[in-house]
Amino acid sequence: MSHVLNFLVSSSSCSPTTFATSKRPAFPLSTVRSRLPVKTFLRTKIIAASASENASGVVRSSATQVHDTYNAVADFEVDAVTEAELKQNGFRSTRRTKLICTIGPATCAIEQLEALAVGGMNVARINMCHGTREWHRMVIERVRRLNEEKGFAVAIMMDTEGSEIHMGDLGGASSAKAEDGEIWTFTVRAFDSPIPGHTINVNYDGFAEDVKVGDELLIDGGMVRFEVIQKIGPDVKCLCTDPGLLLPRANLTFWRDGKLVSERNAMLPTISSKDWLDIDFGIAEGVDFIAVSFVKSAEVIKHLKSYIKAHSPNSDIAVIAKIESIDSLKNLEEIIQASDGAMVARGDLGAQIPLEQVPSEQQRIVQLCRQLNKPVIVASQLLESMIEYPIPTRAEVADISEAVRQRGDALMLSGESAMGQYPEKALSVLKSASLRIERSWREQKHHEVIELPSIASSFTGSISEEICNSAAQMANNLEVDALFVYTKNGHMASLLSRCRPDCPIFAFTTTTSVRRRLNLQWGLTPFRLSFSNDMENNLNKTFSLLKARGMVRSGDLIIAVSDILQSIQVMNVP
Repeated sequence: MSHVLNFLVSSSSCSPTTFATSKRPAFPLSTVRSRLPVKTFLRTKIIAASASENASGVVRSSATQVHDTYNAVADFEVDAVTEAELKQNGFRSTRRTKLICTIGPATCAIEQLEALAVGGMNVARINMCHGTREWHRMVIERVRRLNEEKGFAVAIMMDTEGSEIHMGDLGGASSAKAEDGEIWTFTVRAFDSPIPGHTINVNYDGFAEDVKVGDELLIDGGMVRFEVIQKIGPDVKCLCTDPGLLLPRANLTFWRDGKLVSERNAMLPTISSKDWLDIDFGIAEGVDFIAVSFVKSAEVIKHLKSYIKAHSPNSDIAVIAKIESIDSLKNLEEIIQASDGAMVARGDLGAQIPLEQVPSEQQRIVQLCRQLNKPVIVASQLLESMIEYPIPTRAEVADISEAVRQRGDALMLSGESAMGQYPEKALSVLKSASLRIERSWREQKHHEVIELPSIASSFTGSISEEICNSAAQMANNLEVDALFVYTKNGHMASLLSRCRPDCPIFAFTTTTSVRRRLNLQWGLTPFRLSFSNDMENNLNKTFSLLKARGMVRSGDLIIAVSDILQSIQVMNVP
């Protein structure tokens, strides 16, 4: 059914095979240049060989395969939305860019969560800046229930608040509108009675001492601006110069003489005492990702990962570093190396660096994450207008398209899905724009030339890396229908994703938690499947299950790799 070639293959070889690694490859397989006619040749040869195997009785009988399929169904999980898309449109229809939705009052009901999951949500984000832990627990339970009952694979990301200077909770109001020319009071005082109108609490006790008359206050990355006009004890009177919507616990920065005043923020810890309690909550609830706000150094990430390991030794919670400050940019490579992924938090980042610098920094972060094999999320204000309006601006769609062209792993909705009036429409825009740009990219044959440096720390790791690089290139050259990867910890699946091949990647793993975690990475369609060390048996089992569900068809051309047996196998679905 499959064909085995030596991994040590000369550039003139054109025999269809499986590639098994030898001790040290004389040629990396990436030097082979196959052209389109090879695909037709390969299909013909493999189908003929499969027929020969059937005639000789090597392949097991249909009755045996049906029996195996029946026994394997309980050990097989596939996302219901992906299954429907594959049945309807085939391999090439699958979306490669993953979508994250922040859950808030607009989307916390079970019906709304299900609508988002059906609409393409891969990860549900809970923001610990807002809501109580009981509320977030309710959201987590609902997402988990949908996964179990409806067949979704939605992962959960918990986002910490961070200890940067921010506003209070607006006295319980969901938002407040600041109009041009209005006078607002920013204060560190606590109020026993309801907070007075046009008054905002600030979480930093030294705020009134540190700001000066004439300073400019930026709320939520510049969505609203104020000018300091008077200081009276603990109160700071400010004039609204750029009107907008104030949200509870929004980040607050202040500028003086055109420069960010960051000294006080630098003295604050990255992870606050509240954050540690939230992290304990996330560990107890078994979230899939913890996103850390305002990361300043790699040491913070290392400390958190060791804390998670000590408190939950069997946990595989991934730590995402949010890049949203000047300090993050200064120590970017070290932070990304230490983390399990990164988020380009453009809103707060844009409040600390010149606005015109944000696009180039986004591209740098995306490329560096790709090189270091870390998933990267592009976030903040992707569809900000859709908080209030049912259609996006053309500039917002262009912004999404650019993020997709840069091959970021995921796009994230914030206020659009948490409190917006059109969360499902906003998600639909992300999905349709991503699909359109991805399809255009493939049609134009934009095989990338980005250099992917070796990241392996061992010889075995180098073999896995070479196998995945070669398999991805073969998939592009031969125009195969899909790549299959069998992985227990997800590493080889991530290596394939890093290569950004044209075809979809079916990632089969034995644990539900790894499957959910892989749902963040570009191009991966994760399945849970119990498999053995016998690759031939694994492939037979997989083909039977997928064919029974109408997800693959006889004759589809597949390349399979595995971290069980380091190899490349090329075959047609029987």
